[in-house]
Amino acid sequence: MEETKEDTKSVQEVEIQQKEISIEKEAKIEEGKFALIYSFKDPAGKNIAKKIQEMGVPKWAKLYEINEEIVNANLTKIKEDYIIFLSKHQSEAGVKALTVHMIGNYGEAKFGGKGRELCGAMPRVGANYLRALNEKNQSEGLFKQGFVVTMEATHHGPYTRKDCLFIEIGSSLKEWNNDLAAKIVAEVVISETQKENKDTIVIGLGGGHYAPEFTKLAIRQKYAFGHICPKHNLVELNLDLIWMMIRRSGADEIILDWKGLKENKQRIVELTKITKLKVSRVQNLLK
Repeated sequence: MEETKEDTKSVQEVEIQQKEISIEKEAKIEEGKFALIYSFKDPAGKNIAKKIQEMGVPKWAKLYEINEEIVNANLTKIKEDYIIFLSKHQSEAGVKALTVHMIGNYGEAKFGGKGRELCGAMPRVGANYLRALNEKNQSEGLFKQGFVVTMEATHHGPYTRKDCLFIEIGSSLKEWNNDLAAKIVAEVVISETQKENKDTIVIGLGGGHYAPEFTKLAIRQKYAFGHICPKHNLVELNLDLIWMMIRRSGADEIILDWKGLKENKQRIVELTKITKLKVSRVQNLLK
């Protein structure tokens, strides 16, 4: 592939990027107020919110109901420091799932947000959620109904520069109305959002939309994933977007799904070298 101007940076430019990342990391101390947002049009979001209300909305949070679809949420009136979106997950495959993911678009904004813009991320909160959902899926027997727990790659809107994430129930009306699934998600949001976590923050490149290898790593080891770019979006990825993934995640390292990079291996390796961050292969870390 022909080298482009945006794929080459001078040493000085790299140092500037790294300084900006350091500054953003210092700001990523999640001790402020959280907005918990769900849509009136979303049965899963409504059920999760109902369970949170029954348990008692924590003092560190404010619950918001919006009328529009959540991917198109107008966030101008949200004053809290961080945002957690309570939502349904949809998939053509109809997977029964509890999912966690960061948001933004690597290419065109087909489902809310802005094109080629990523939102602020909450990797350590996401890791807390993922592990707690996985534990509760087993201990409370939801897995017997066919539910799985997984991360998803970064996708869709809305757009905000505030740190945020989605926690979801998928993938059909039956699952969205599942009382136990809603209860588990509500409990996890209440108990895990402010739980201390010192995981290494990373971004992920490659693999499928449900990031199975990255999900295994985050559950088994102390890695917290911010933005993930799956294999089908790697064609959109350039150095500027990699820097955006790093900055808005507060990442210290980059992890590659080596098999999931497909024909993009050489280009992605060259781009990640420029960042001077530690780069590992998920397949090696899972050995």
